[in-house]
Amino acid sequence: MNSENIVQAQVNAYNDRNLSKFLDCHAEDIELYRYSEEQPYSIGKEGLKNIYQDVFENSPNLHAEILNRMVMGNMVIDHEKVTGRKGVESSIIIAIYEIENGLIAKARFIRENN
Repeated sequence: MNSENIVQAQVNAYNDRNLSKFLDCHAEDIELYRYSEEQPYSIGKEGLKNIYQDVFENSPNLHAEILNRMVMGNMVIDHEKVTGRKGVESSIIIAIYEIENGLIAKARFIRENN
């Protein structure tokens, strides 16, 4: 699966709130970062599962709309509008995904809540 396809599969699983398919898109040692921080706030699928299980269970109207996408090699950058996430009406997010061996290995997020 190419870089863009794996990120799109992850977005589809996110919108379906399908934790199993969402986790399948990520490497075992996935690292999540806030863009301005050097240290990840989550490492590994177990941490990813804990974060998104809570999000999926407590966000019945969760939806990510891709406003723009750029792809260069193994890097995918999405400009997203996320609605219905745990009581927040909407957020604008830039997500920077790094793909290794067909899976998302690192993700960096810039968030702006509305």
